[in-house]
Amino acid sequence: MNKNLNTNVKINNEYKNLKLFVKWSTLILAIITFILVILAFLIHYDVIFADTSNVLLSTQDQMVGETNISDKGLAYLGAGVASIGFLGAGAGQGYAAGKASEAVGRNPEAEGKIRNMMIIGAAIAESSSLYALVVAILLIFVV
Repeated sequence: MNKNLNTNVKINNEYKNLKLFVKWSTLILAIITFILVILAFLIHYDVIFADTSNVLLSTQDQMVGETNISDKGLAYLGAGVASIGFLGAGAGQGYAAGKASEAVGRNPEAEGKIRNMMIIGAAIAESSSLYALVVAILLIFVV
């Protein structure tokens, strides 16, 4: 009976640690994304890394507003931000494989059912990574 109580406390602590990890990692990723977006806008509007080729333009060209700014750099930055989706897929698949291994260790007779459920879970986790890959490829090669 004490063994069951200790196991329950251990499982609750694992979920508490996992929730804490997810909360902090989400916060850190949000802060990094915010900083990258602000940096992209600062570069795009020539606040930092100003393009020196604008100095050679005549005053008439500057009044018309002709510049050499391209959005390809912002597309690359967006592709990098979209690749954050790969991290979630890796974490999800690793967590699923770990829990499946624990389940097979506890109940070896149910190995086939556990394997099938793990493969379905890994495929669902992988789908978000594939969507992020499609978005990144579209941003790099189409925009």
